[in-house]
Amino acid sequence: MTSKFNLENKVAIVTGGSRGIGKAISLGLAEAGADVVPVSRTKAAVDEVCNLIENLGRRTLSITTDVSDESSVKFMIEKVIKTFDKIDILINGAGISPILKSAEKTSLEEWNQIINTNLTGVFICSNEVGKIMIDKNVSGTIINIASVGGKVGLLRQAAYCAAKGGVIQLTKVLALDWVKYGIRVNAIAPGYVKTDLTAGVMNSEKIYNDLISKTPMSRFGEPEEITGAAIYLASDEASYVTGEVITVDGGYTVW
Repeated sequence: MTSKFNLENKVAIVTGGSRGIGKAISLGLAEAGADVVPVSRTKAAVDEVCNLIENLGRRTLSITTDVSDESSVKFMIEKVIKTFDKIDILINGAGISPILKSAEKTSLEEWNQIINTNLTGVFICSNEVGKIMIDKNVSGTIINIASVGGKVGLLRQAAYCAAKGGVIQLTKVLALDWVKYGIRVNAIAPGYVKTDLTAGVMNSEKIYNDLISKTPMSRFGEPEEITGAAIYLASDEASYVTGEVITVDGGYTVW
């Protein structure tokens, strides 16, 4: 690790940090030297990741949070500030699985469920952390986990693609709004990665084989393969990068 990739003395929050891509990023940031607070709605899962972070010699805090609930997010941030006095890095990784239904069969309740977590949750967390960074004059970085579904259409995933497309546009606007405060805002758009969210897809031989045929690298990614992009964007190596979307998809969107 070069000195510019070193995240020592940095404090990071990772929403959705207890499983899948979020868990891998939480541990990757800790390995790079950051103190990391992984948050999700499940305490047992959060505690497990916190133990792993402590085993890496970093500080952490166990707290559950619903990113779609503004009061829950504010409470979480207050606890982080009370413990660490600042926030340098926010990873917006919390998200729920797409509902695989064609648009005409998707109910408003299902639409709102996806939008509230996958898009509104990103806004709430970014808004609250951004205000803290501005008030404390911290040149922080916010990294939103988008998806290839925010760049291309995915069959029977209207709400999910709309949410992830919104995340990408929100990233660009926040980058413009907050550049004057020294806050960088970027996004990562993963392709198909082996996580709980894609377990159903992987269990369907027909769907899995179809996706593999459309992926030049002919495989799903591993959660840890998203970590490098996150560490780069969080580090001083990316000091001239804002409003960018880094796609990590095995070539899925090359076609």
